[in-house]
Amino acid sequence: MQKVKEEMAAPWPRLFAAAERLAKARSLDDVVEVVRSTARGIIGAQGICFVTCEGDHCHYVAEDAIAPLWAGQRFLLTQCISGWVMLHGQPAVIPDIYADPRVPHAAYRATFVKSLVMMPVDAGDAQAAIGAYWAEKDAPGDPAVELLGQLARLVGAAIRNVALQTSFEIVNKTGAMVASDQDLERIVQTVTDAGVELTGAEFGAFFYNRVAEDGESYMLYSLSGVSRQAFANFPMPRNTPVFDATFSGRGVVRSDDIRQDARYGHSPPHHGMPQGHLPVTSYLAVPVISHSGEVHGGLFFGHHKPARFSAEHEKIMLGIAGHAATAIDNARLHQQARREIDARARAEAELRQFNATLEQRIEARTAEIQRAFHQLQESEQRFGILVQGVTDYAICMLDASGIVTSWNVGAERIKGYAAEEIIGQSSTIFYTAADRDAGMPARTLQVAALAGRFEAEGLRVRKNGTEFWASVVVDAVHDDHGRLIGFAKVMRDLTEKRAIEDQLRQAQKMEAVGQLTGGIAHDFNNLLTVITGNIELAERALQESDGGEKARRAVANAMQGAERAAALTQRLLAFSRRQPLMPKPLDLGQMADDLADLLKRALGELIRLEIRRGAALWAVEADPNQIESALLNLAVNARDAMAEGGTLIIGTANVHLDDGYVARHPYVLPGDYVMIAVADTGTGMNQATLAKIFEPFFTTKEIGRGTGLGLSQVYGFVKQSGGYIEVQSQEGQGTTVQLYLPRFTGEVVAAAGERKKRTGERAKGETILVVEDDAGVRAYSAEILRELGYRVMEAADGVAALELVEQPGQAIDLLFTDIVMPGMSGSELGERARALRPELKVLFTSGYPRDGVMRDGRLEAGIALLPKPFALGDLAGQIRGLLDG
Repeated sequence: MQKVKEEMAAPWPRLFAAAERLAKARSLDDVVEVVRSTARGIIGAQGICFVTCEGDHCHYVAEDAIAPLWAGQRFLLTQCISGWVMLHGQPAVIPDIYADPRVPHAAYRATFVKSLVMMPVDAGDAQAAIGAYWAEKDAPGDPAVELLGQLARLVGAAIRNVALQTSFEIVNKTGAMVASDQDLERIVQTVTDAGVELTGAEFGAFFYNRVAEDGESYMLYSLSGVSRQAFANFPMPRNTPVFDATFSGRGVVRSDDIRQDARYGHSPPHHGMPQGHLPVTSYLAVPVISHSGEVHGGLFFGHHKPARFSAEHEKIMLGIAGHAATAIDNARLHQQARREIDARARAEAELRQFNATLEQRIEARTAEIQRAFHQLQESEQRFGILVQGVTDYAICMLDASGIVTSWNVGAERIKGYAAEEIIGQSSTIFYTAADRDAGMPARTLQVAALAGRFEAEGLRVRKNGTEFWASVVVDAVHDDHGRLIGFAKVMRDLTEKRAIEDQLRQAQKMEAVGQLTGGIAHDFNNLLTVITGNIELAERALQESDGGEKARRAVANAMQGAERAAALTQRLLAFSRRQPLMPKPLDLGQMADDLADLLKRALGELIRLEIRRGAALWAVEADPNQIESALLNLAVNARDAMAEGGTLIIGTANVHLDDGYVARHPYVLPGDYVMIAVADTGTGMNQATLAKIFEPFFTTKEIGRGTGLGLSQVYGFVKQSGGYIEVQSQEGQGTTVQLYLPRFTGEVVAAAGERKKRTGERAKGETILVVEDDAGVRAYSAEILRELGYRVMEAADGVAALELVEQPGQAIDLLFTDIVMPGMSGSELGERARALRPELKVLFTSGYPRDGVMRDGRLEAGIALLPKPFALGDLAGQIRGLLDG
């Protein structure tokens, strides 16, 4: 029993002896040697290993064992038991290594080890572990584990002591080096290298301000741990929230994970570290502050792993930063002294030279100033005479806020104000009240200041209150330093010019009307020939005993002609912006996707279609049928321009048209728009063709291949929808058509599925009042309604219809009325009839709807309209839909 006690007590003196040796250690190698030479005797194991953490690997630095283990080898932290211990900070006691999943069994099969204890070493920033190994299972007892733990604590203290001594040596050495050096770049490089060594950072940088010989300040940097190429492609750091505390000198910034810092990632354009930047997780930044309070720059250190920098590192680096600040102060004082000495020497030499030629140069300079003064006087006099002699233009100067500072004779003649009346007044008095309310005066100066010039035509007001049409050019005036000091404004009275232009415009309008009338007559005569000819053929066929099939073909051909005539009238209405629109909130990108199959069939196999849909596209409010028609028209035009094949691109994007754009396009209102562009790689157009593309019946296609109304229809639809259209084309390089439609800010409701087309729905005993001033149309409408089983009443005008409505006992379920009628219009009839019979359903019809049912080119809410011409199925479906609710 006494022997067992002695054996248990024997390791402790060995441990105490090892502790004395560890206390005297002056390097990590000394500490490792103590562990290697004493640990087996203390623990009683067959093997001992000392392991350090190096990056993502475990390094088996030294061993003492009965057979070789892993000395000198490296393993991933995640693939060895020592890595597990260092990552978790907990000891691992493993009685059977092959029963523990944490142990990499393959690495142990060639060794004697059957059981082990791996103990973490708390060494501050350095991570390490000591392993004890036995050749039999269940060998590690509690005393061995306790002794190994005690040894690990002693080793950790020794490593921290060595690190502290090393830090003191580095700090003292760095302070001595920078204190004796006058070279600024060498000083900051020494400080940066010391910081990386002291903190264990993967890399460090010192960004500092440098003053050149000419006094200009600019930023440089030193690097340690990486090459300068690692930062060559990145801009200098800016005073973002992360860097602000350092560059403003407010204090140290230390973060275990800078990416989780509340100040990180808010600054454009990268919102964090730019792509390709060295990975930074642990972050330490220390300002370098002069004794005068000036911030020279900052020391920055990084590591890709978290929690690598401690409070101790802050204290050490504050000391290093103090040494650096003193050294930089001294170096800059030395440089400043050198500059002052050099400047004094140059000044003395220049003064000697100056004194030698002073008298001659004074005389020459005096003569030069006198000549320049006389020239300036003459120039100002000539300019003043020139400006005052101009009477056809109002020329004045404004200060930066729009106050009149000068006024010529032309301005007095055109606007009626004498110079003494208007100088010192605001230029806003020249604008109409409507323009002032709309903010036009301020927008004019804003555009001129931004774009350099504002040009426009508009109404202006004379002193006597009369309005006149004027051409206005406002140019921004800047001083030699680029500061805005005012505006030069030139205005011309266009009253006479406008009168001449109105006469010319009227002549051109008559010419255009003649062209339009001729085109309509040509196309309608062709269509009437088809209709009347086929009706005549049908009549003759019906007189034959077996001519039924022939008559049906003739009637079908006549119907096709009539449908083509209806389509032509719709295109004419679209061009004149008088077609009734039924707008809905739409996603233009989705519409383009939905039309892709139809467009591909229209384009053919030789043309490739690309849909480029913008991200987060805004909604627009437009008629979906007209959008589809416009895109199909543009696609067909593009196809005809690419006879040998090519690519058609349909793209959508959100755009904001600002004041600068409006200044170049006066017909555009500023705001948010959705742009849909159709671009082809075809033959393109010359400028002469481009100027006429929106004219009705103008076409470059061969006879029979186009009506010349496609683009004019697109133009009319876009304008009627409150948008704008731009066409860019160049011969041989294709054409791009851009449609801009205003952004819709209301709620977008998903479109419901289309209702099935109603054809030939029968009556359910209802009575319909048909009101039509054209006897033929009225007779046709009444006849087909009677065929459908309705009871029909007829009236030739609104007054007669209202008399029937006013009869108390007369049953009327629906009013079917034309809009455009002499006397009382259909819209007025509908209002008065509903006032008498609130439940009365009303269906309007017209070949050319105008006032009453449309507002800004769109059907008013709650209005049901059947455009002429209409077929039986169209009328039957509309009526049945209204009656059935």
